Amino acid sequence: MGTGDGRAVIKNTVGEVSVLDRGQSLPATVLASGLQDYNGLVGVSGRYAAWGGPTPAGEGLSVADLDTRKVVLTRTGAAGAVPSALWGDTLWAAARDGSVTATEVSSGTTITSFRAVCSGCGVGGFQAVGRWVYWSESCNSPQGSVEKAFVYDTRRKTLIAVPTGGVTRLGDGFLVTRDSTSGALTLTDVTSGSAVSRTVAAKAGKWDVDPYTGLVGYVDPTSQDIHVLRSGVHATDIAVLGARTAPSVGLVDPLSSWEGTWWLSKPAASWTLVLRNKATGATVRTLSGGAAQDAVRTSWNGRTSTGAYVPNGTYSWTLTVAPADRQGASATVSGSLKLTGGAAVRRDHVGSDGIGDLLTLTSQGALSFQRGDGAGKFSTKTSASGWPASITAVPFGDLNGDRCNDVLVRFSSGALRAYRPGCGKALTTSTPYTTLSTSGWNQYNVLTSPGDITGDGRADLIARQASTGDIYLYKATSSGKLSPRVKIFSKWSGHKKIIGVGDLNGDGHGDLLAQDTSNRLWRYPGTAAGGFGARVEVAENWGASYNVVVGVGDITGDGRADIVSRDTSGKLWRNNGDGRGSFGPRTAIAAGWQAYKALY
Repeated sequence: MGTGDGRAVIKNTVGEVSVLDRGQSLPATVLASGLQDYNGLVGVSGRYAAWGGPTPAGEGLSVADLDTRKVVLTRTGAAGAVPSALWGDTLWAAARDGSVTATEVSSGTTITSFRAVCSGCGVGGFQAVGRWVYWSESCNSPQGSVEKAFVYDTRRKTLIAVPTGGVTRLGDGFLVTRDSTSGALTLTDVTSGSAVSRTVAAKAGKWDVDPYTGLVGYVDPTSQDIHVLRSGVHATDIAVLGARTAPSVGLVDPLSSWEGTWWLSKPAASWTLVLRNKATGATVRTLSGGAAQDAVRTSWNGRTSTGAYVPNGTYSWTLTVAPADRQGASATVSGSLKLTGGAAVRRDHVGSDGIGDLLTLTSQGALSFQRGDGAGKFSTKTSASGWPASITAVPFGDLNGDRCNDVLVRFSSGALRAYRPGCGKALTTSTPYTTLSTSGWNQYNVLTSPGDITGDGRADLIARQASTGDIYLYKATSSGKLSPRVKIFSKWSGHKKIIGVGDLNGDGHGDLLAQDTSNRLWRYPGTAAGGFGARVEVAENWGASYNVVVGVGDITGDGRADIVSRDTSGKLWRNNGDGRGSFGPRTAIAAGWQAYKALY
């Protein structure tokens, strides 16, 4: 039996079920053995094959994944003995009480069911193609055995009586029956909701129906000529029968990629795969292709069309497939994947999940990355001890191009170092670093990074000189260091707090928040030209009880920059960024944080 994607499944005379892959020579790969003569193939479609035979729990039905070579679903005893049919990821089974149930093979969950079979009747010839399910019945009556056959339209939920009298094979919207006496082939169209039959061959020898294309083939028993004809029945809309997509991808080397295969109910003229950042909704890559006979197969290397790595995080994918026969609508399916090893997201140091982290320091010299959980709080922490309690740390972007965020550390001597802990690792005193300066940085009483405000894709540093209140910009360079400072504001001594918060208003540039002595909160929008635009008031009478405010990046998973504050009692609060330059009301997320000397 053909799978529809270029493979074949074989049940041989010694009781083996084997799969012959695309391009493989015989012998095929054995999936099961020990089957009896009466244990045949129930159905084969795309990724799966089903057969009757022994299972670990007794005689029944087995469904195997042809890619992994493993049995993924079994039905034993009475449940395994019922007539069954396989189409894509759906196993149809008829019970003796008259019920027919569809089960999703990949999950084992019930999709739908209906009641149509006469209770106690013998059911045979069970088949499924697309939206159609076929079976025949043999029921005893006072007048003798009565033969009936039906097609069920799962879309309209209607039952259609169809002709009997020979071997029948189901196509997409039609069935073909070979008369057991004359050998004539009759095609019955059921798309109108009733059976409309016509003879397609007066006499046929061997014959078959292709459920994927609607073609009918037969051999003329006299001339031995082979005939292939179109059914003339409009096929059901193209559908994705099943998919194999990885739930995640780690870009550990330049050849790493996310792979996807989607099996089709009929040939496609073209396909398009759109990948979007799930948090922001932004499209990061669009892949497309031409004709696909049986399945769409493609991969994504985790980069944009320009070759840049996309940020770590969760991405959605949407596949749209257009039918080759131009009949019906295109098929669309969606899913998601988690990407790691891409470009580092601001403030994401240990998760590589696109969620921001908070850096804390204790009086005993323990530096810890408090990992954001994506729900607005912090979960586990990654710690290292032995640091001087007098240091000042600045969580920074990726300075050296290893796709992992770095941390600037100022020492009491005034020296400034750029530490490169690597993705997911603790910041230890032995972590590799670059010395940016051996002295002079004690002149600043504010050090913070708003993200990129120069438009070069690298994080930048903002510093306030204690003696003058002047604000300076240090631009990150391609060599992993900082360029000479540039003064961008004068006399900012009247600001109690200056916080680099990332992109608050969704324009792609880093912003600053500043709290003045009247407890008014201002936003200074980054301009991507190395400066900030005119300030915008965010709130009045704000944050008088806060001793620390930190722009932690996105910790809620919505793609918007958030802030975390600690009050004088040690309570930790979160304000969700609204993506328009402001925040929602605060939410308490933890207590007891007065134990930390500093939060960065």
